[in-house]
Amino acid sequence: MMKKSIRLLLILVLTMPLFLFNTNNYAATGGEVVINEICWMGTTTSAYDEWIELYNNTNTNINLNGWTLNAVDGTPSINLTGTIPAKSYYLLERTDNTSVPNINADLIYTGSLENSSETLQLKDNNGNVIDSVNSWHAGNNGTKATMERINSNIGGTVSTNWNSSTLTYQCGYGTPKALNSNSSSGLGSWTPGNLEIHHINIGQGNATLIVGPTGRSMLVDVGESYWNSNADASVVGPYVENVLGTKYIDYVLITHFHCDHIGYIGYGGLWNLVEQQDFVIGQMIHRDYNNYLGQTSSTFRNWKTYLEGTGNNKLNPIIAVEGTNLIDLGSGVTVDIITCDGNGAILQGDFSNDAYPPSENDYSIGLKLSYGDFDEWIGGDLDGEFCTSNYGYSYHDIELSVAKEVGDVDVYLVNHHGSDHSSNATFVNQLDPEVSVVSVGDSNTYGHPRQCVMDLILATSDVYLTERGDVNTNIGNGIVSGNIVIKTSDGINYTVNNNSYVASNPNRVDSDGDGYYNEVDPDDGDNTIMPQPKGGLDPLYQP
Repeated sequence: MMKKSIRLLLILVLTMPLFLFNTNNYAATGGEVVINEICWMGTTTSAYDEWIELYNNTNTNINLNGWTLNAVDGTPSINLTGTIPAKSYYLLERTDNTSVPNINADLIYTGSLENSSETLQLKDNNGNVIDSVNSWHAGNNGTKATMERINSNIGGTVSTNWNSSTLTYQCGYGTPKALNSNSSSGLGSWTPGNLEIHHINIGQGNATLIVGPTGRSMLVDVGESYWNSNADASVVGPYVENVLGTKYIDYVLITHFHCDHIGYIGYGGLWNLVEQQDFVIGQMIHRDYNNYLGQTSSTFRNWKTYLEGTGNNKLNPIIAVEGTNLIDLGSGVTVDIITCDGNGAILQGDFSNDAYPPSENDYSIGLKLSYGDFDEWIGGDLDGEFCTSNYGYSYHDIELSVAKEVGDVDVYLVNHHGSDHSSNATFVNQLDPEVSVVSVGDSNTYGHPRQCVMDLILATSDVYLTERGDVNTNIGNGIVSGNIVIKTSDGINYTVNNNSYVASNPNRVDSDGDGYYNEVDPDDGDNTIMPQPKGGLDPLYQP
């Protein structure tokens, strides 16, 4: 009896590691992870810049530690590490992290692929073949078009399940970490070929998902209405996954460090998406708080600590710079960062200990999204007047300098939820939108949207609101819509919640050459005489 008990105890001890220490290893049987795209020919930059993309077909994150991706001839021979998220991608770049510009590799490998052909095998940590490719069934060395899988649920040795990519990226034709141009997998609700802009209703906050025609994605802000809540992240996460069919987002751009635009560490917002919902972010873009700092808060301080600590590897943060080179949402789409850190309208420096430092809103990142004739402005809480708040900080008219850089747009995501510290007459009339979107909450205590702002935007545009906002504001013909979704397939005709519009680039006139249209600044024959900042200039920060 004693010997049987000892033997039973030994069996239990020896088998314990199987269920105590391998809980992150997915029991793969074949096809769960597939070889999804192969840049066997290199890129327009260099023939050495080869890359391979894997795709996770399942709804479960899969631990790739111990997995291998090998060519049958022995080169390359790659030992995989890390995790591939559910319904998401894993990018392998040869030699260094520059083979695919602006997209971080999940693994760097060495060893070249033969241009003639290769047989590749993907094996799990038990040596089981999970997927294989037996030839270069597609791809073009002349145009540097990658070989793309058509259906991720059909085998990699089926020659008709591969095509050459037809969508451009910076280095040829391909869709690194995005839906393949010839995909028939039906990953999410987004329609390939469409530019889609989803203004997600999270009440008194902002969260905007942009999906380019090739499937490249960007989430602009992911706020919370309340600091100690994850209620809005619980809306945003499933919404984004439903649209994209994946928990991978190419870019997250945070306009500024206020809770209603980023959430609070340990609770909601972007932190919740990454730490609690297992989203994977290709690149986070934020403003330069090291050189431009005014009003601060616990939201900002906690995010600074997180970004410079444990969050650095998860979010891959970079500092926003003005221009069109930072964000690539696919062929034909331009993301122009027009303003960040005050747009030169306020002094550089750390003023956080001053009596009335610049508002964090002054430093908001603002961008113009363009596709064909279609343009939309997204600018966080950008301020449009100089005044001193009762809460120990000061607003400044940043909109004035930004307005002439933005020009005419079709859609205006209204700055600062319709606050009267923003959307001044110069800015709104310079942009002259056909559609205005107000992201606002019913229960807000700020009076948003303010009547003067509603009057301005109603005079120039159809107005859609995520919620009704302050009941004391007359919203006129404004349409309370919940989520507000804008779609265009050609950059000309677009819809807002299925209502049809036509984008245009009107020939507006700036007679005196000062950058402001005549509707804003009548021809005075002098390009040095321009509209004045609302509320004047601040002698402390705008000398």
